[in-house]
Amino acid sequence: MTVASSRLTLAVAGSRKTQGIVDACAAAPVSERILVLTYTTANQLELRSRLAAFAGDHPYIEVNGWFSFVISGFVRPFLPYVFEGQRIHGFDFNSPPQQYSKADALARYLNSSSEARKVHLPQLAVRVEDASKGAAIRRLERMYDRIYIDEVQDLCGYDLEILKLLMASSIPVEMVGDVRQAILATNERERKNKQFMYMGIWRWFQVEEAAKRLTITQRSDTWRCRPEIATLADSLFGAEWGFNTTQSKNARTTGHDGLFLVRPTDVDAYVREFSPLPLRTSAASAKKFSYLPMMNFGEAKGIGRERVLIFPTGAIKKFLTTGVGLDDKQAARFYVAITRAEQSVAFVVDKPGACTYPYWSTVT
Repeated sequence: MTVASSRLTLAVAGSRKTQGIVDACAAAPVSERILVLTYTTANQLELRSRLAAFAGDHPYIEVNGWFSFVISGFVRPFLPYVFEGQRIHGFDFNSPPQQYSKADALARYLNSSSEARKVHLPQLAVRVEDASKGAAIRRLERMYDRIYIDEVQDLCGYDLEILKLLMASSIPVEMVGDVRQAILATNERERKNKQFMYMGIWRWFQVEEAAKRLTITQRSDTWRCRPEIATLADSLFGAEWGFNTTQSKNARTTGHDGLFLVRPTDVDAYVREFSPLPLRTSAASAKKFSYLPMMNFGEAKGIGRERVLIFPTGAIKKFLTTGVGLDDKQAARFYVAITRAEQSVAFVVDKPGACTYPYWSTVT
């Protein structure tokens, strides 16, 4: 089997990651059979919409969710290699880990209605591929000329084993993502490859690159975030991560650009003046302002807005006012929140401490 050249593009927020996949699909030969994969339903819908607009004349482009792909590409066609006479009749999204079921037990993978349990589906796919002696990958090689995976940082657990199988196939695999935005996980309860979950997937990619199974390219230009915002976002991660410095291509000025503090007493006036997107980590972090159209950090992933107003947690306030660093998960969530903004980010903080960002006030 010819080993394909697999590539990862690590792209900063606002670097048009998804659009890059769409543009590549539009530039491909019309006859090319392309599979585009991503985890979240929202991103699947966005990809389908953009591909219809930019590559609507390409009849062989397919967009699929990760778990739908695992079922249709691996498990459903070849399940009898592991469990003779069994078929899948649905998808069980909510089953907890079957910790008392052995790895070779049917009940570990299918519930009483023969629905595949999400929590163990990727493990079953790996078992099926092994038992069938590579039948699933050979079938995929006949079906597709190229595979794109968007938001690849969301994969974890046995999904990484499936990714290895794809990378070792003859299908060119093009992955795009940003480990700094690794706040979602396909299966956060899976123990396999636990050390590579969330931002830890960056180490997995580096191992694969060192083994010459993967080529990593960093795309560092952002067309969304102004330089001040990009600099703050970069500061959340130390040099040991090896991330390139973000280069802002946003030179637009509006008269209210950059980073600001807002006192709680000025929040309503600030919202009236600038109509920012209000972001919080949870309802508890902005209870006094629950009447605002709040969005949690994670919900805002993938969104871009001119202005953002952040209601920080205690840890984020400490970072802003003292410079004390955040842990990986906190930093990733804060990065997502900051980088939704094009022109300005304001933080609701009553005591600035050592923070030098100017306070916005109704008094000029």
